[in-house]
Amino acid sequence: MSAVPETLPGGELHAGREGPPTAERAGLPRSAQVYLLILGVATIAAAGRFYLKVPNVHEDWLAFALLAAAATVAQVFPVKSPRNMMYHTSVVFLVAAALLLPPELLVLIPLVQTVPEWLKERYPWPIAVFNVSNYTLNALAMWGIAELILQHTGTTISNPDARFAVAGLAAAVAYVAVNHVLLGVILKLGRGHSFRETGLFSVESLSIDLVLAVLGVSLAAFWHLNPWLIFAALAPLVVVHRSLSVPQLQAEARVDPKTGLYNARYFATTLAAEIARAARFERPMSLIMADLDLLRDINNSYGHLAGDAVLQGIAEIFRSQLRHYDVPARFGGEEFSILLPETPADQALEIAERIRRAVAEREFEVETAAEPVRATVSIGVASFPKDGADANELIHQADLAVYRAKLQGRNRVLGASAEPLLLAAERGAKLRAVREDGEHMSPLPAAEPIDTAEERRQPRPGGMVGPRFLSLSPRLALVVSAVSVVGIAAGIAGLVWGTSTDYVGLLAVLALVGGGQALSLELAEVEGSISVSAVGSLAGAALFDYRAALPLALTVAVVEWSARRTSLHHVLYNIGTLSLASLAAASVMSVHVASGTTAHLVTAALGIVGGAVYFGVNMGLVSLASGIEGHESPWSVFHERFAWLLPHYLVYGFIGAVIALAYDAVGLYALAVFAVPLLLMRKTQEAYLKHTQRSALKLREAADTIQSQNVSLEQANRLLRERSTAAMESLSATVDARDSYTAGHSRRVQQLALAIGRELGLSQAELDLLGHAALFHDIGKLAIPDAILLKPASLTGEEWALMQRHAEEGARIIDRLGFLQDAVPSIRHHHERFDGTGYPDRLGGEEIPLGARIIHVADALDSMLTTRIYRAARPVHEALAEVKNAAGTQFCPRCVAALERILPLESVVGDLPELEQQRPALVKAS
Repeated sequence: MSAVPETLPGGELHAGREGPPTAERAGLPRSAQVYLLILGVATIAAAGRFYLKVPNVHEDWLAFALLAAAATVAQVFPVKSPRNMMYHTSVVFLVAAALLLPPELLVLIPLVQTVPEWLKERYPWPIAVFNVSNYTLNALAMWGIAELILQHTGTTISNPDARFAVAGLAAAVAYVAVNHVLLGVILKLGRGHSFRETGLFSVESLSIDLVLAVLGVSLAAFWHLNPWLIFAALAPLVVVHRSLSVPQLQAEARVDPKTGLYNARYFATTLAAEIARAARFERPMSLIMADLDLLRDINNSYGHLAGDAVLQGIAEIFRSQLRHYDVPARFGGEEFSILLPETPADQALEIAERIRRAVAEREFEVETAAEPVRATVSIGVASFPKDGADANELIHQADLAVYRAKLQGRNRVLGASAEPLLLAAERGAKLRAVREDGEHMSPLPAAEPIDTAEERRQPRPGGMVGPRFLSLSPRLALVVSAVSVVGIAAGIAGLVWGTSTDYVGLLAVLALVGGGQALSLELAEVEGSISVSAVGSLAGAALFDYRAALPLALTVAVVEWSARRTSLHHVLYNIGTLSLASLAAASVMSVHVASGTTAHLVTAALGIVGGAVYFGVNMGLVSLASGIEGHESPWSVFHERFAWLLPHYLVYGFIGAVIALAYDAVGLYALAVFAVPLLLMRKTQEAYLKHTQRSALKLREAADTIQSQNVSLEQANRLLRERSTAAMESLSATVDARDSYTAGHSRRVQQLALAIGRELGLSQAELDLLGHAALFHDIGKLAIPDAILLKPASLTGEEWALMQRHAEEGARIIDRLGFLQDAVPSIRHHHERFDGTGYPDRLGGEEIPLGARIIHVADALDSMLTTRIYRAARPVHEALAEVKNAAGTQFCPRCVAALERILPLESVVGDLPELEQQRPALVKAS
């Protein structure tokens, strides 16, 4: 283990790059400072006298120079582990120095090897003191124990080579013990970690340091034997150094470098495993998809570094708000995904809302902005199995919920909904989980069409096939290789030690098996095949014992290959699997029984048992390979896909035994007699398949009919929406027409709102939704009496309370339509104030839907620019000045800024009554 604690309070390993190291930056507790003081005093007491004797040393300077240089270079290139520990291969040279050098030179190596590293990293002084003290005490402990054994065990261990080996091993153990104890104490005092939490005393940690120390012993031994062979001792060190890097590389492959969260690839793997676990144990599980709102605006306003800072800040919020077993990941760009194991939908919505509030309240400090940057997230939640049964469907449903949240004004949490999206929009392809294997640096191409007649995923009775279309991962390659080698070797052994010499009969059975396999029926609909070759294989196992196993397997595999041109590893796996299955069946069915009627019954019973054994070995090995390939339990694969085939193989075993009895009685004629029923069986199966295919065709035709009816229903639904929308537009115009002063108000508000929305960069779907909300924002005034709506004087308190209800009434009216629900929040909240004093729900800031904030600005501006029954129209420049002054209190500052950028208003709203009279003022204001 490294002599450098990876982190200490306030003094991280690389913190020195941020500024000059000081004692304050180290920030060690008093107990840790006392411990460092004791360590320094102990180091001076132990090594001081050796430092003073250095000028008297006249030998071993060459060895010192070489070992010190090597230790220094190795110290500068450590290997970081995922557990926040550093491994230094300089240990090898320190151990060798303890066995080769006098103590006067040995104590200089820790000083020499740590100086370049300190110059590179600029550690705070407490860490530098600890490094030197730790290495020095380790070196002296190794030298002391080795010297004790070499000088005082001559009588006990007479062989000098053995004595050196024992001394070297003792020195290695001493290094590991002293180093880990010293590190453990400083981590406990400095960071409050227990010995168990540090991982210093785990088997992995101890074994790695012990291996490095033993390499140092080997280096010293080579130096004694022949210094020119040092390269032979250093070669394993390079391999060890690279192998130590593997865990960190694996960790980096799982982590997004920008946010420190897991990446999409690791998240996809974990999500698939968690879905399988949740399905197996019937436990709840939820998925959160979160999208950062308007990241483009942040990047454009403050630069991409500001956007990165916001992404990192949101990642920190995730880590602080989530439980230790939740899995947050950066899904891509500004989109995040969070896996919530053991979490039902209602609890997941609470967690999502907690995250949303934390992000909205957080101020992100960025160097390119004078003031902190604020950001919001839109969040969608989907739960298993209610919203989806697989990873892709869950992600898709959560993504749709995010899309709805954005349509409703962003900065909100929505659960997955079975209702279709309100408005059709051009959206990208459905989000999918990243594949587990391989690096995908570009979008995956569309899948090529597959001829279902050539794909076989599930075997059928008699299908003598092994696993197909398997990706050869390391585990799968090991299984395929082992089964192939063992099966073929066992088959060859059966050929050698088998006792049957009836080669003519064997050839006849091989012809029967090959013909049966060649006549196998393809099941294009269910991607499998039916073959009667299993009957011949079991008959051959009964007739010709172990000698038939490999020929039978070769025959089936070759015929299968000739029909489908499978890859070499498929062929070899088929041969190995079928050979082992035939050998297992032969061991049962070739048991010798006495002649007579009872013997015939025993043979038939052995045939049934042999069929079961054949089935178990064959399908068991196929399940093993399929389970490894699909990351499933082999038993689950066997139980779900193959267990139902057992009765068929019991019948096959019985028929095979009967064929064997008939062959013993009449010879080859028996094979000819039984070939006819087998052909009839095949013919019956073919007829059944044709009937099944006709039924499937009828089902497809019915499905097509249902699909066409669905299309007709969708068209009718779209027509109904269009007519309902037209009716609502007429109602909106009716509201405006009740007051001659507000004629055309809703349409003008719609035009202004759309112009502001376009300036803010809303998508087309969001603009369509905003247009509907703006057009219908005053539809609730249908419920307001004319006496209040048209009153020329100020309203009383009761009248004002009734007038305020129009926003809620309008939201209720539109919600009843059933297809404009996503516009409801903007209609309900279009009178909320940015400072939180508006109505009806007193929302404030980013909690107000963006659409409602836009409509609020457009509505207020149009109201001021038009004459009302209770006041005259105001000049354009005065109205704009009032809107600008109210930014941050009544209105959203971003919406007001967008309004200023779209001036002059005549380019946006063409029918504003006062525009013609106020044109000079309008131009001046713009």
